[in-house]
Amino acid sequence: MKFTDNTFINLPGAYYPQILSEIKKNPNVLQPIYEAFTNSLESIYLKQDDNKNNSIIIKHYLKRNLLDELEFDKTIIEDTGKGFDDKEFERFNIFKDSRKGFKNKGSGRIQLAHFFNNIEYSSIFKTNDSFMKRNFTISKSRDYVHSNNTITFLKFTQPLNGDVKATGTSLLLSDLLEDEDKKHYNFNIEDLKENIINHYLMNFCLNRNNLPKITLEQYVNNDFTRNLEITQDDIPKNEQTFEFNLNYSLLSGYEVKILNDEETFKVTPFRIPKASLLENEIKLTSKNEIIELKKYDLELTNISAKDNVDGDRFLFLISSKYLDNRDSDVRGELRIPSKKDLKKDLELFSNKEIFIEDIGVGANESILYNYEEIQNKVEEKLGKIEELKSMFLLNDDFLKGISISLNDSEEKILQKVYVEESKQVAKLDSKIKYHFEQLDNLDPSSKSYQEEFEDYIVRLVKDIPLQNRKALTHYVARRNLVLELFNKILKRKLKVQNDGSRNNDESLIHNLIFKQHSDNTDISDLWLLEEDFILFDGSSEHELKDVELEGNKIFKDDKKLSKEELEFRDSLNEKRYQKRPDILLFPDEGKCIIIEFKAPDVNVSDYINQIQNYATLIRNFSREEFQFKTFYGYLLGEKINTFDVKAKDPDFNQGHKFDYLYRPSKTVAGLFNNRDNGSLYMEIMKYSTLYDRAKNRNDVFIKKLTQKFEDD
Repeated sequence: MKFTDNTFINLPGAYYPQILSEIKKNPNVLQPIYEAFTNSLESIYLKQDDNKNNSIIIKHYLKRNLLDELEFDKTIIEDTGKGFDDKEFERFNIFKDSRKGFKNKGSGRIQLAHFFNNIEYSSIFKTNDSFMKRNFTISKSRDYVHSNNTITFLKFTQPLNGDVKATGTSLLLSDLLEDEDKKHYNFNIEDLKENIINHYLMNFCLNRNNLPKITLEQYVNNDFTRNLEITQDDIPKNEQTFEFNLNYSLLSGYEVKILNDEETFKVTPFRIPKASLLENEIKLTSKNEIIELKKYDLELTNISAKDNVDGDRFLFLISSKYLDNRDSDVRGELRIPSKKDLKKDLELFSNKEIFIEDIGVGANESILYNYEEIQNKVEEKLGKIEELKSMFLLNDDFLKGISISLNDSEEKILQKVYVEESKQVAKLDSKIKYHFEQLDNLDPSSKSYQEEFEDYIVRLVKDIPLQNRKALTHYVARRNLVLELFNKILKRKLKVQNDGSRNNDESLIHNLIFKQHSDNTDISDLWLLEEDFILFDGSSEHELKDVELEGNKIFKDDKKLSKEELEFRDSLNEKRYQKRPDILLFPDEGKCIIIEFKAPDVNVSDYINQIQNYATLIRNFSREEFQFKTFYGYLLGEKINTFDVKAKDPDFNQGHKFDYLYRPSKTVAGLFNNRDNGSLYMEIMKYSTLYDRAKNRNDVFIKKLTQKFEDD
């Protein structure tokens, strides 16, 4: 096929506005570099030459801005591959052309265009006995896609003089389209080396004796600073591979039928020192590349993530023709169904399938069968658990809910059991509470009262098996001690309250309920406020800027704040990011609970707006992915007067059943970046009321759970 210089390359059969809308940007920010690196590897393989005579160089350029901070400039990937001759250039421009033979769909260049505005190829190829140079660019700009239905513009193809004796391609990537991506490309080559090795581990292992020379170079302000190489020594050797077979499934009517057709899956295991592999993992691979999206991660059921065997951890890579054939237009996205998907939409399954859950089960069974040392460790762990069960009468249901490592000590196992026990008991408390609430429906004057009352008791006993009743009784007894300590604090009977030092009643109450500077709600006594609170993530007296949720800080850092936001944050000589809410809890997406304690001798109504202020800061300064919009506030103290509170905020109402005040809703202002307003529900309650409510709950539970039942 003939190509004309200075023209857009528009081949029939593709409509790029639609293609670009269908093939979404890959969530893996390094995908453009992986796409380019993969193309370089394939171009070298196409030469059918000794790979050791070829090379790939990745040049990563950073530059200093006016603040002398490093930021991304450009990346150049060079290889000594076959180059873009007419055949390869034609294939490059035909969407979903698989003639290259590497099971590619031609969508990699789409990912380049999704990330970068400036993408330029300079390629030298051989035709007959002469060398030619071809320069072309790709882009998803309107001039390319909408005006010319293409992403490719050919600058020129021209012959070279006789001094050139080698083929190869240089790819320039610069001018990231989205500001959010810039921070991800401000990396050092040490990080890039680790990422490339991890991503191409399967490929490198299969070709460890015939790798091209791979070099990474770092530049700052166009000045070379250092380089690294990826060599055979960087690639761990895999252990003996093994295989397992899985049957296909077919949806017939509303049933899933198991077919006789099978697919073979290969497991390539690696044993790596634990210092180099942070967790044991099973990873799917496709076309010799590891699938990195979390939704395709498989769970290792025989060993936990942090286990080690003689100081080593394991990486198991799963490969199969089935996985290769299920790769989608977005590299790394697999068209493999899950059983959860089946429940949502039966129409998704018109062909025979293998579920991702079945791959996980098959892989784990195969691993356990092939690794005797893991078998021995598992048996040793089970023996240790059985011994502890017998000694401490541990509940099987609690053991099922925790992950016990092969390397856990007996003390660690018991700690995990008791944390799980507290979670399970909290759920049971809620269920038991429901039964007691239903007692409101009974009429003691009714002739059938005794019969109905006994029926309630039977249902309660049925919901609490014997083992759980005993465990719950033990747990509620512990709660009784917490309540006794709470009462002593309120009555100032502790020695520490009477030793002449400054009044620290507020701190004592705070630490009793949720230890200050902690983020472990599991071992707190937040149940004093609400049973469910111990199940939520949270923090106790951390500066706002340091509060984390699932390992991520919830507040935006300074670089993400506008000038207006920064000015407000530090206005009036206040350091608002340094404020310390007593307790923050996060029950669900977009929701936040704020709890404030006041010393028993402090007028609580003077602090009515404190929770409102915290809610406003969280609403406006939290990172975009959190979007906290619904807030619940609890202001606790002892000096509370209903009229005094209503005088300062008439929106507060008095609770009918309990001695507390509540405000159904208050607007939380969205101040910046067009954030919508949020809402705040708030309660004000005395410590003595909180104590009475918690004690009443506990007394009822103890009374009902310690009485004699027929099946005890």
